[in-house]
Amino acid sequence: MAFTFSNPADGLWEPDLLGEGFTRRTLPLSDGSTATLVRHRSARLRLAPPLRGLSVLYVHGWSDYFFQRELAQFLTDAGVDFYALDLRHYGRNLPLDAERGLSAQFPPGFTTNLEQYFEEFDAALRIITSAHPGTRVVLLGHSTGGLSTSLYAAAHPDKIDALALNSPWLEFQASELGRTALSTLLQAARQVNPQRFLPSIDPGFYTRTVSSQFDGEWDYDLAWRPVNGFKITTGFISAVFEAQAKVKKGLQLQMPVLVLLSANHYLLPRWQDAASKSDVALNVQLVAERSLDLGRELHLVRLCDALHDVFLSIPEVRSQAYLDLGAWLAAVKNRQHDSSLTSSVQRAVRRT
Repeated sequence: MAFTFSNPADGLWEPDLLGEGFTRRTLPLSDGSTATLVRHRSARLRLAPPLRGLSVLYVHGWSDYFFQRELAQFLTDAGVDFYALDLRHYGRNLPLDAERGLSAQFPPGFTTNLEQYFEEFDAALRIITSAHPGTRVVLLGHSTGGLSTSLYAAAHPDKIDALALNSPWLEFQASELGRTALSTLLQAARQVNPQRFLPSIDPGFYTRTVSSQFDGEWDYDLAWRPVNGFKITTGFISAVFEAQAKVKKGLQLQMPVLVLLSANHYLLPRWQDAASKSDVALNVQLVAERSLDLGRELHLVRLCDALHDVFLSIPEVRSQAYLDLGAWLAAVKNRQHDSSLTSSVQRAVRRT
């Protein structure tokens, strides 16, 4: 897939590579790089769509970018104002990095702190809330994006009404003990050279199950989402471990949180058919347990035969994932903080 980028003026939307209904705009960032905000608008008008009044901002994971056209179409058809980010040094921003000579300075996906992404979250939310006054904002984060959006929701609860997480990377695959031990070993290497590459451990199973060029059904750019992933740096993995340690301490989120996970994981080095119906990136049991540390209100959904990105699973599985997400979003929309139940609670408490 080839796509030629122009250099749009700041603040202007222009057609996106995903086609009809999709537009994009660049977000200049303080380090000289850019993020890209993608918007989807449906040409179909529905009478009283069930999720009108909600805005969803989607954030991709490691070695990824936004290409989930079907997810956007489902949500906008249901009335959501849908947006998605390609974070700095990912996806749509990689050609811009190359044009500006930033590729050598910043390898794809490079960061030393996941909170660095708060800058693009802030910029995107300013645009969204300006375009949709009074909207209820939901962050929808996948994998590492689920980790960074969780930190953002904890730091800025006034900006977010709810948090939805699609297979969030909340804990290291080899457990908390493994994360702690590796984090200690990496500290010295990170300080000397945060861009030092670590040995690749991705056997390409995820790409095999997803890409239409292999056994999957999805068409996307393998230069932006490589078969074996981007090369992992000491800076990036240390940033992930630090963020996971913060989750372990507890984020005390007061907003509704949804976590969607596969019912199974497959983390073995040799291919078996079970990999095509499992999360091949995360230990989903550890993530499910760590989800309890997010906050006061958790809705956890386990999907049989789901992939790491549950919305890229086979049609039957992702259809159920859409229904689960939609039903939860409807509950978020219809939540009444100052409802008639308040007076009933007050009367009941006074009687005791």
